[in-house]
Amino acid sequence: MMLNYMKGEAFRIVRGKEVYLLAGILSLLAIAANAIEFAMTFVDPGFPYATVRFNLGIVTSSLGSLFFVAGMLVWFLYSEDKKNGTMKNALSHGCSRTSVFAAQCVVSSLAGLACMVVVLAAYVGSAVLLLEGPALPPVVDLLSGVAVALPSVFASVVLMSAVLAHCKTTSSALVAWVVVLFVIPYTLRMAGLLFEPVAIVASWLPPNFFATEALVSMSGSSLLWNDPAGLAKCLIAGFVGLGAFTAAGVWCVRKIEL
Repeated sequence: MMLNYMKGEAFRIVRGKEVYLLAGILSLLAIAANAIEFAMTFVDPGFPYATVRFNLGIVTSSLGSLFFVAGMLVWFLYSEDKKNGTMKNALSHGCSRTSVFAAQCVVSSLAGLACMVVVLAAYVGSAVLLLEGPALPPVVDLLSGVAVALPSVFASVVLMSAVLAHCKTTSSALVAWVVVLFVIPYTLRMAGLLFEPVAIVASWLPPNFFATEALVSMSGSSLLWNDPAGLAKCLIAGFVGLGAFTAAGVWCVRKIEL
C-alpha cells in the first residue's frame, strides 16, 4: 500500500505546479544574478566580482539556504493536507500512519532533488558561460558541498513533515520548523561565545558549521568537507539529525488525532 500511496503522491506532484514554480523562480534568479555581474563588466571593465569563483562561492559558503528551500518545498506540497483529510483517506485505504509519513518524506525528497538539479544546472551553467576565471575548482567546491549537505537537507525535509503532522495549523508548523532548524542553532552559537561547552555543541549543528566553516574569498576557499575530519562531521551530523527527526516524526504521526 505504501508504494501505491507514493505513486499517487508522485503523480499529484508531477501534475501540480509547486515544484515547477519553485525551480523556475530560483533558476531565473540565479541566471539574473550572473547576468547582472556580466553586465557590470561593460559598465566597469575592471569590475572584480564578475568571476565564477565569486558567484558560485556565494552559495558554497551558505549551504544552509538549501535547508530553507527544502523545508519550504515540503510546506508548499503538504500544508493543505490536514484540511483536505489526506491522512484519513490514506488510512481508509489500508496505509499505516508511519507509511504515509515515510512516503511523504521520500516523495518530497525526490521532488526536491529534481528541483535542485534544475536550479544548479541553471546557476552553474550561466556562471560558466557568462563570467570570467577558472570554472572547475569553484564548480567542484560547490557540488561537493551540496553532496555532503544532502543528509542535512533530507533532515530538514523530514523535520518539516513531522511538524506539519504534529501542529494544528500550518503557520504554527512553519514557526516550529524555523525555531528548531535556525533559531536554536543560532542562539546556541551566540551562547557559545560565552560558554565553551555550549560552543562545542553548537559547532556540530549543520546550520552553524555550514555558515562558519565554509569560507570562500576572491583568492581561494577554506571548506570543512575538504578535510577528512570535516567531511566526517558533515555526514555524522546530517545523518544523526535525519535519524532524530525521523524518530520524532514517526512518534508524532502515531499520536496525532484525526
